[in-house]
Amino acid sequence: MIIRRSSQGENIRIYRNTTPGATRIRNYKDGTTASVDYPSSKVYFVTVDSAVVKSTNSLKVAEEFYTTECKKVYSNTHGRQLVGKHKMINKVCTSKEDYPTSSNNKDEIKAFLDIRSIEYNASDTKNELLDIVTSLNPYSDLDWQ
Repeated sequence: MIIRRSSQGENIRIYRNTTPGATRIRNYKDGTTASVDYPSSKVYFVTVDSAVVKSTNSLKVAEEFYTTECKKVYSNTHGRQLVGKHKMINKVCTSKEDYPTSSNNKDEIKAFLDIRSIEYNASDTKNELLDIVTSLNPYSDLDWQ
């Protein structure tokens, strides 16, 4: 079971090993498939491009390893998930600074939604996309002066 995905759309994930020794095959809307071979032991494991690169019994170790793998691809990582600082949106760790605002263009807003697997209509305007973002944002009604 995936418990965390890259906030930048990279194929780096943390799994909880719910079915040790199993092979899971995912079928995507575009017709592609990907398989992941679950390790025969350990509670958590990290994958990069569907290959298991770390298995451990510690979520802390898994998150730290995951963060190291993310830093190899991009610099703005979130580190370990912190309650009150991050919100998980479809298993993507999201901080207050990640949410698009009116200063973002339409493509940037769509990228934010796509990475988090949030559906929208292709015909949606920038304001309609921002309304979707606002509905996801627990910080939208707070005054952050």
